[in-house]
Amino acid sequence: MPLSDVLYQDDAHDRLQRAFHAGRIPHAYLFTGPDGVGKEMLAKAFANVLLCANPQEIEPPDIIDNSKRTVGGGTWREACGTCDDCVLMRAESHPDYHRIHRTLNKSHPDAQVRSRKAIDLSIDVIRHFLIDRIGLRPSRGRAKVFIMTESERLSPAAQNAMLKTLEEPPAHSHLILLASSADTLLDTTKSRCQQIAFRPLPGEFIRRHLIENKGLSADASIFLAELSQGSLGLALQFVLHGLHENIGAMLDLLRKAPTDPLACGKGLQDAAQELAGVIKSQSNDDAGDTNLARTAQGMILSIVSVILRDIQRVVVGHNPAALASTPLISQVAAQACSEAVREAIQAVGSAEYQIRRSGNVNLVFDTLGIAIGRGLRARTTLMTT
Repeated sequence: MPLSDVLYQDDAHDRLQRAFHAGRIPHAYLFTGPDGVGKEMLAKAFANVLLCANPQEIEPPDIIDNSKRTVGGGTWREACGTCDDCVLMRAESHPDYHRIHRTLNKSHPDAQVRSRKAIDLSIDVIRHFLIDRIGLRPSRGRAKVFIMTESERLSPAAQNAMLKTLEEPPAHSHLILLASSADTLLDTTKSRCQQIAFRPLPGEFIRRHLIENKGLSADASIFLAELSQGSLGLALQFVLHGLHENIGAMLDLLRKAPTDPLACGKGLQDAAQELAGVIKSQSNDDAGDTNLARTAQGMILSIVSVILRDIQRVVVGHNPAALASTPLISQVAAQACSEAVREAIQAVGSAEYQIRRSGNVNLVFDTLGIAIGRGLRARTTLMTT
């Protein structure tokens, strides 16, 4: 895949092309930004150029990010696409390209390591698949490239084990860390990497992709684009999980919250449990049932947040952003007031935080149901007092 296939990340392109032109490619990059916005795609395309036997200097693309900005200045370096190295990269079998991820523990020679849940990127995975291999000579003589996904899950011990590699990298070696956020990484790790920030993708681009490539309706694509918050990767996951098919049921739960808030909270919790089962059936990830449950709970809470934001928009006189063709939004909004809905949205944020912190799930959803019920009956309450 050419570098130019990664759209709407002109700053990242600019940084990489300038490194090519200067002839000084950093040995360690840290790509940060939301999941599903092109970090791994660009890292792999960049690796392809580094490994290509005959990289080309071409005229830069005229349009990146739908603007006339040309990136990098001068020519644009791309892989040739035809040499043996490019063929091996397309087949994902290049001997000098290595993808490091937490589930590599299942391929570790130590049976004890293989038996563990792949909760984080452990020191065992880092030592065997990165540190022990990065110093070996490139099989094809040009470079060795290691791309590490979910680097925010690196354990402190694993990061400390990597420090010498980051400080004194072997010749012709390149390491690209991918992370949704650098906040969980040690300062000693971040300071040894060139950081490049990736930004969310435009909603219109995501909507168009879902319609043209997944056959979704306009309404479903609008909702998932809003839900994914600029992440095409997340939007595609949501399609796989069928989140766009359950909006009616979720709206019914919220509509009933003013009269039975605990039932609303319990319904949201049950929806998350059902979604966790769907995700588990579709995934080969050995992250454990607890993490799958948290992932599903987070998705349900995101849906609630999107619905409440649309209700808030209607309350203050605007059109819904995600569910414009859903009459129930206006019906629910007619009973609410802006301040109370804002508090309900804040309660969703608090619930998300408590879920990440392993809070009591029953209590989290009961509290959320009460907050939603209070928010969606506020106007009626005010009118009768």
